[in-house]
Amino acid sequence: MNHSLLCIDLGGTKALVASVAHTQVEQVRQYAVPSQANLDQVNAFVIRLIEENLTTETTGIAIGVPSTLDVCSGTVLTTQNIPHWQNVPLKGLLEQHFSLPVVVHNDANCFAFGEYLYGGHHANNLIGVCLGTGIGAGFVFNGNLYTGNHSAAGELGNLSYLDGIIEDYASGQFFGRQGIEGRWLAEQARSGDPFALQQFETFGSHVGHALAQVVMVLNPDVIVLGGSVTHSYNYFNAALEAKMQQLLGNALYQSVRVIPSTLNHAPLLGAYGLFQHNKINHDNKELANEV
Repeated sequence: MNHSLLCIDLGGTKALVASVAHTQVEQVRQYAVPSQANLDQVNAFVIRLIEENLTTETTGIAIGVPSTLDVCSGTVLTTQNIPHWQNVPLKGLLEQHFSLPVVVHNDANCFAFGEYLYGGHHANNLIGVCLGTGIGAGFVFNGNLYTGNHSAAGELGNLSYLDGIIEDYASGQFFGRQGIEGRWLAEQARSGDPFALQQFETFGSHVGHALAQVVMVLNPDVIVLGGSVTHSYNYFNAALEAKMQQLLGNALYQSVRVIPSTLNHAPLLGAYGLFQHNKINHDNKELANEV
Protein backbone atom coordinates (compact mmCIF):
# COMPACT_ATOMS: atom_id res chain seq x y z
CA MET A 1 0.00 0.00 0.00
CA ASN A 2 1.22 3.51 -0.83
CA HIS A 3 1.26 5.78 2.20
CA SER A 4 0.60 9.52 1.92
CA LEU A 5 0.10 12.58 4.06
CA LEU A 6 -2.90 14.85 3.75
CA CYS A 7 -1.42 18.35 3.59
CA ILE A 8 -3.40 21.56 3.99
CA ASP A 9 -2.45 25.16 3.28
CA LEU A 10 -5.05 27.24 5.13
CA GLY A 11 -5.04 30.93 4.22
CA GLY A 12 -7.20 33.91 5.02
CA THR A 13 -9.41 33.47 1.94
CA LYS A 14 -8.70 30.03 0.47
CA ALA A 15 -7.44 26.62 1.48
CA LEU A 16 -5.56 24.08 -0.62
CA VAL A 17 -5.67 20.39 0.24
CA ALA A 18 -3.65 17.59 -1.34
CA SER A 19 -2.26 14.14 -0.79
CA VAL A 20 1.55 14.16 -0.75
CA ALA A 21 3.61 10.99 -1.07
CA HIS A 22 7.38 10.97 -1.59
CA THR A 23 7.26 14.75 -2.31
CA GLN A 24 4.70 14.22 -5.10
CA VAL A 25 1.68 16.50 -4.68
CA GLU A 26 -1.51 14.92 -6.01
CA GLN A 27 -5.22 15.68 -6.20
CA VAL A 28 -5.05 19.33 -5.15
CA ARG A 29 -8.42 20.80 -4.25
CA GLN A 30 -9.25 24.41 -3.38
CA TYR A 31 -11.84 25.67 -0.89
CA ALA A 32 -13.10 29.14 0.00
CA VAL A 33 -12.36 29.84 3.68
CA PRO A 34 -15.31 31.18 5.74
CA SER A 35 -13.04 33.77 7.33
CA GLN A 36 -15.85 35.64 9.12
CA ALA A 37 -17.46 32.51 10.57
CA ASN A 38 -17.45 31.80 14.29
CA LEU A 39 -14.95 29.48 15.96
CA ASP A 40 -17.10 26.34 15.82
CA GLN A 41 -17.96 26.94 12.18
CA VAL A 42 -14.31 27.34 11.19
CA ASN A 43 -13.42 24.16 13.08
CA ALA A 44 -16.24 22.34 11.29
CA PHE A 45 -14.96 23.67 7.95
CA VAL A 46 -11.44 22.33 8.63
CA ILE A 47 -12.82 18.94 9.66
CA ARG A 48 -15.05 18.78 6.58
CA LEU A 49 -12.29 19.54 4.11
CA ILE A 50 -10.14 16.83 5.71
CA GLU A 51 -13.01 14.31 5.66
CA GLU A 52 -13.62 14.99 1.97
CA ASN A 53 -9.99 14.28 1.07
CA LEU A 54 -9.01 11.50 3.46
CA THR A 55 -8.24 8.09 1.93
CA THR A 56 -7.36 4.68 3.27
CA GLU A 57 -3.73 5.45 2.36
CA THR A 58 -3.54 8.58 4.55
CA THR A 59 -1.12 8.05 7.44
CA GLY A 60 -1.03 11.59 8.85
CA ILE A 61 -2.20 15.18 8.54
CA ALA A 62 0.01 18.26 8.17
CA ILE A 63 -1.61 21.67 8.20
CA GLY A 64 -0.22 25.19 7.80
CA VAL A 65 -2.32 27.92 9.41
CA PRO A 66 -2.14 31.74 9.14
CA SER A 67 -1.71 32.04 12.88
CA THR A 68 0.58 32.40 15.82
CA LEU A 69 0.60 29.10 17.67
CA ASP A 70 2.16 26.82 20.22
CA VAL A 71 3.91 24.37 17.91
CA CYS A 72 4.48 21.69 20.56
CA SER A 73 0.81 21.41 21.51
CA GLY A 74 -0.47 22.42 18.08
CA THR A 75 -2.66 25.14 19.58
CA VAL A 76 -3.72 28.05 17.38
CA LEU A 77 -3.34 31.20 19.49
CA THR A 78 -4.32 34.15 17.27
CA THR A 79 -5.40 34.42 13.64
CA GLN A 80 -5.60 37.96 12.32
CA ASN A 81 -7.42 37.26 9.05
CA ILE A 82 -9.85 34.71 10.57
CA PRO A 83 -10.80 36.90 13.54
CA HIS A 84 -12.97 34.43 15.49
CA TRP A 85 -10.53 31.52 15.19
CA GLN A 86 -8.47 31.97 18.35
CA ASN A 87 -7.17 29.66 21.12
CA VAL A 88 -7.97 26.44 19.25
CA PRO A 89 -6.30 23.16 20.35
CA LEU A 90 -6.19 22.15 16.70
CA LYS A 91 -3.73 19.25 16.89
CA GLY A 92 -5.66 17.58 19.73
CA LEU A 93 -9.00 18.26 18.06
CA LEU A 94 -7.94 16.67 14.76
CA GLU A 95 -6.07 13.75 16.31
CA GLN A 96 -9.10 12.88 18.42
CA HIS A 97 -11.45 13.17 15.45
CA PHE A 98 -9.37 11.27 12.89
CA SER A 99 -7.12 9.02 15.05
CA LEU A 100 -4.10 10.06 12.97
CA PRO A 101 -0.91 11.94 13.91
CA VAL A 102 -1.17 15.67 13.16
CA VAL A 103 1.43 18.42 12.77
CA VAL A 104 0.31 22.07 12.86
CA HIS A 105 2.60 24.88 11.77
CA ASN A 106 2.46 28.50 10.63
CA ASP A 107 1.71 28.80 6.91
CA ALA A 108 4.66 31.10 6.15
CA ASN A 109 6.99 28.66 7.93
CA CYS A 110 5.60 25.87 5.75
CA PHE A 111 6.27 27.98 2.65
CA ALA A 112 9.84 28.82 3.70
CA PHE A 113 10.68 25.24 4.65
CA GLY A 114 9.20 23.93 1.42
CA GLU A 115 11.33 26.37 -0.58
CA TYR A 116 14.42 25.45 1.44
CA LEU A 117 13.95 21.70 0.98
CA TYR A 118 12.63 21.52 -2.56
CA GLY A 119 13.12 24.91 -4.25
CA GLY A 120 16.69 24.28 -5.43
CA HIS A 121 18.02 27.58 -4.05
CA HIS A 122 21.28 26.17 -2.58
CA ALA A 123 21.13 28.64 0.32
CA ASN A 124 21.82 28.00 4.00
CA ASN A 125 19.96 31.14 5.09
CA LEU A 126 16.63 31.59 3.35
CA ILE A 127 13.61 33.75 4.08
CA GLY A 128 10.25 32.97 2.53
CA VAL A 129 7.84 35.90 2.33
CA CYS A 130 4.17 35.31 1.53
CA LEU A 131 2.33 38.19 -0.15
CA GLY A 132 -1.36 37.38 -0.01
CA THR A 133 -4.28 38.45 2.16
CA GLY A 134 -1.57 39.54 4.59
CA ILE A 135 2.21 39.38 4.64
CA GLY A 136 4.18 36.87 6.68
CA ALA A 137 7.65 35.38 6.61
CA GLY A 138 9.40 32.17 7.53
CA PHE A 139 13.09 31.94 8.42
CA VAL A 140 15.51 29.11 7.71
CA PHE A 141 18.95 29.70 9.28
CA ASN A 142 21.82 27.26 8.69
CA GLY A 143 19.32 24.71 7.47
CA ASN A 144 17.03 24.95 10.51
CA LEU A 145 13.60 26.53 10.66
CA TYR A 146 13.51 29.35 13.22
CA THR A 147 10.03 29.89 14.62
CA GLY A 148 10.59 31.93 17.77
CA ASN A 149 8.25 31.77 20.74
CA HIS A 150 4.68 30.83 19.75
CA SER A 151 5.84 30.47 16.12
CA ALA A 152 5.52 34.25 15.91
CA ALA A 153 8.89 34.94 14.26
CA GLY A 154 8.24 36.39 10.84
CA GLU A 155 5.10 38.38 11.62
CA LEU A 156 6.51 41.07 9.36
CA GLY A 157 3.10 42.47 8.47
CA ASN A 158 2.44 43.69 12.01
CA LEU A 159 5.41 46.06 12.15
CA SER A 160 4.52 49.78 12.24
CA TYR A 161 4.71 51.61 8.93
CA LEU A 162 3.41 55.04 7.84
CA ASP A 163 -0.07 55.48 9.32
CA GLY A 164 -0.63 51.80 10.02
CA ILE A 165 1.31 48.55 9.69
CA ILE A 166 3.32 47.01 6.86
CA GLU A 167 0.48 44.63 5.99
CA ASP A 168 -1.70 47.62 5.07
CA TYR A 169 0.73 48.53 2.29
CA ALA A 170 2.72 45.42 1.32
CA SER A 171 0.00 42.78 0.88
CA GLY A 172 -3.26 42.40 -0.98
CA GLN A 173 -4.75 44.80 1.56
CA PHE A 174 -2.95 47.66 -0.22
CA PHE A 175 -5.34 47.26 -3.16
CA GLY A 176 -8.39 46.55 -1.00
CA ARG A 177 -7.89 49.76 0.99
CA GLN A 178 -8.35 51.66 -2.26
CA GLY A 179 -11.39 49.69 -3.34
CA ILE A 180 -9.44 47.95 -6.10
CA GLU A 181 -9.61 44.23 -6.80
CA GLY A 182 -6.07 42.91 -7.28
CA ARG A 183 -6.91 40.49 -10.07
CA TRP A 184 -8.67 43.22 -12.07
CA LEU A 185 -5.69 45.53 -11.58
CA ALA A 186 -3.32 42.83 -12.86
CA GLU A 187 -5.46 42.46 -15.99
CA GLN A 188 -5.30 46.21 -16.54
CA ALA A 189 -1.52 46.23 -16.04
CA ARG A 190 -1.20 43.42 -18.56
CA SER A 191 -2.83 45.66 -21.15
CA GLY A 192 -0.45 48.53 -20.30
CA ASP A 193 -2.92 50.70 -18.38
CA PRO A 194 -0.91 53.60 -16.82
CA PHE A 195 -3.03 53.76 -13.66
CA ALA A 196 -2.60 50.04 -12.96
CA LEU A 197 1.13 50.15 -13.62
CA GLN A 198 1.49 53.11 -11.25
CA GLN A 199 -0.41 51.28 -8.52
CA PHE A 200 1.90 48.28 -8.82
CA GLU A 201 4.94 50.57 -8.79
CA THR A 202 3.76 52.14 -5.54
CA PHE A 203 3.03 48.71 -4.10
CA GLY A 204 6.50 47.47 -5.09
CA SER A 205 8.12 50.38 -3.28
CA HIS A 206 6.25 49.45 -0.09
CA VAL A 207 7.29 45.80 -0.38
CA GLY A 208 10.88 46.86 -1.06
CA HIS A 209 10.86 48.92 2.13
CA ALA A 210 9.63 45.90 4.11
CA LEU A 211 12.21 43.54 2.63
CA ALA A 212 15.03 46.04 3.22
CA GLN A 213 14.24 45.98 6.93
CA VAL A 214 14.46 42.18 6.89
CA VAL A 215 17.82 42.27 5.13
CA MET A 216 19.25 44.83 7.54
CA VAL A 217 18.27 42.70 10.54
CA LEU A 218 18.88 39.16 9.24
CA ASN A 219 21.13 39.42 6.14
CA PRO A 220 19.89 36.25 4.37
CA ASP A 221 21.33 34.67 1.21
CA VAL A 222 17.98 34.64 -0.58
CA ILE A 223 14.43 35.92 -0.13
CA VAL A 224 11.78 33.89 -1.94
CA LEU A 225 8.43 35.58 -2.56
CA GLY A 226 5.23 33.56 -2.65
CA GLY A 227 1.52 34.13 -2.26
CA SER A 228 -1.18 35.22 -4.68
CA VAL A 229 0.14 38.77 -5.19
CA THR A 230 3.44 37.38 -6.48
CA HIS A 231 1.66 36.35 -9.69
CA SER A 232 1.96 40.05 -10.61
CA TYR A 233 5.66 40.23 -9.68
CA ASN A 234 6.71 41.52 -13.11
CA TYR A 235 4.66 44.68 -12.52
CA PHE A 236 6.28 45.64 -9.21
CA ASN A 237 9.73 44.05 -9.11
CA ALA A 238 11.59 47.06 -10.56
CA ALA A 239 10.18 49.41 -7.90
CA LEU A 240 10.85 46.80 -5.20
CA GLU A 241 14.51 46.46 -6.19
CA ALA A 242 14.99 50.22 -6.55
CA LYS A 243 13.68 50.83 -3.02
CA MET A 244 15.83 48.05 -1.57
CA GLN A 245 18.96 49.40 -3.26
CA GLN A 246 18.17 52.92 -2.05
CA LEU A 247 17.77 51.79 1.56
CA LEU A 248 20.51 49.16 1.70
CA GLY A 249 23.28 50.57 -0.46
CA ASN A 250 24.99 48.59 -3.21
CA ALA A 251 27.06 46.16 -1.14
CA LEU A 252 24.26 44.87 1.09
CA TYR A 253 21.72 44.98 -1.74
CA GLN A 254 23.93 42.82 -3.95
CA SER A 255 24.51 40.30 -1.16
CA VAL A 256 20.93 38.99 -1.31
CA ARG A 257 18.84 37.49 -4.08
CA VAL A 258 15.14 38.32 -4.21
CA ILE A 259 13.23 35.89 -6.44
CA PRO A 260 9.62 34.84 -6.94
CA SER A 261 8.79 31.24 -6.13
CA THR A 262 8.67 28.83 -9.06
CA LEU A 263 7.96 25.80 -6.86
CA ASN A 264 4.42 24.51 -7.24
CA HIS A 265 2.66 24.16 -3.88
CA ALA A 266 5.63 25.10 -1.69
CA PRO A 267 3.44 25.44 1.48
CA LEU A 268 2.01 21.94 1.00
CA LEU A 269 5.49 20.50 0.44
CA GLY A 270 6.75 22.41 3.47
CA ALA A 271 3.97 20.97 5.62
CA TYR A 272 4.95 17.52 4.34
CA GLY A 273 8.62 18.19 5.15
CA LEU A 274 7.81 19.46 8.64
CA PHE A 275 5.72 16.35 9.36
CA GLN A 276 8.62 14.12 8.30
CA HIS A 277 11.07 16.24 10.32
CA ASN A 278 8.82 15.97 13.38
CA LYS A 279 8.52 12.20 12.91
CA ILE A 280 12.32 11.78 12.72
CA ASN A 281 12.79 13.84 15.89
CA HIS A 282 10.09 11.83 17.65
CA ASP A 283 11.61 8.51 16.58
CA ASN A 284 15.06 9.65 17.70
CA LYS A 285 13.70 10.59 21.14
CA GLU A 286 11.96 7.22 21.43
CA LEU A 287 15.21 5.47 20.52
CA ALA A 288 17.17 7.53 23.05
CA ASN A 289 14.67 6.62 25.77
CA GLU A 290 15.18 2.92 25.02
CA VAL A 291 18.97 3.09 25.27
